[in-house]
Amino acid sequence: MKSIAIIGGGVAGLSAAVYALRANAEVTLFEQFGLGGQTANLGEIENYPSYKSIEGWQLAQNMIDQAKALGLKTVRERVLSVTKGQQFLLRTDKGEYSFPAVVVATGTAHNKLGFEEPYVGKGVSYCATCDGNFYRGKAVAIAGGGTPAVREALYLADVCDKVYVIVPYEAFRAEEMAVNNLVSRSNVQVLYGSQVSEILCDDVVYGVKVFDGEVKTLDVSALFVAIGAQPVTDFLQVEGVQRKNGYVVVDDRCATGAEGLFAAGDVTNGPLKQIVTACGDGAKAGSFAAAYAGMISKGQK
Repeated sequence: MKSIAIIGGGVAGLSAAVYALRANAEVTLFEQFGLGGQTANLGEIENYPSYKSIEGWQLAQNMIDQAKALGLKTVRERVLSVTKGQQFLLRTDKGEYSFPAVVVATGTAHNKLGFEEPYVGKGVSYCATCDGNFYRGKAVAIAGGGTPAVREALYLADVCDKVYVIVPYEAFRAEEMAVNNLVSRSNVQVLYGSQVSEILCDDVVYGVKVFDGEVKTLDVSALFVAIGAQPVTDFLQVEGVQRKNGYVVVDDRCATGAEGLFAAGDVTNGPLKQIVTACGDGAKAGSFAAAYAGMISKGQK
């Protein structure tokens, strides 16, 4: 039986699982948290083909249900390292596993301001769609100027009384339509060329200090941090894998420079980080990983 491992349970990993399972591979998916990845935490999604609008959790659940119906096996363990001998050896926090082919779909982890960690859970969050409702009718701030920040700020504008958007650049670096939508909101105030310099917190956050040449204090109940992300690849210790700015370099089959190792989704050096592109990557990675494992099982490699 040809078998593959998939590391990461977001939409790229789930898509890879569906395609590999349909190719009659035995698939084991490693995910230390819940399935669905960042998509499960998104609010309304309007750019996924076949849906005029769908909630992120629902889209993720549809993919989870599809993969499980095909026989997906999941292991809720953290992968600590991947090395290669005759096969790939996966070491987790609970054991060791070996597979002839592996798909890495671990996505990205949030960038941090560098001083907010003590206040996480006290009013600092990295996910507006997860925690925004806790601040319904209140004033909040969000730090960031890219597409993720704009998307999160739009969600906050729907539930909060006032939203301060602290943009570190002189202009947004995001989709024009989304930016126009955001700045048109009467309860949104954008502070360009600004940085969060201090978080004011007793038991809970009650304000932030912002620096734009001079210090200003914003009276807010929460700060959402949306300043980008870094690929999660620290566990990958396989010779031949190339990286560009930390992202795994893949070819048009989503294959890496190490034979039998594939990567999909936001962890790769692909130019667009979207749900639909992650799913496309997963389809390729899952298909070619299954084919590679099949050749190994037949002694053709």
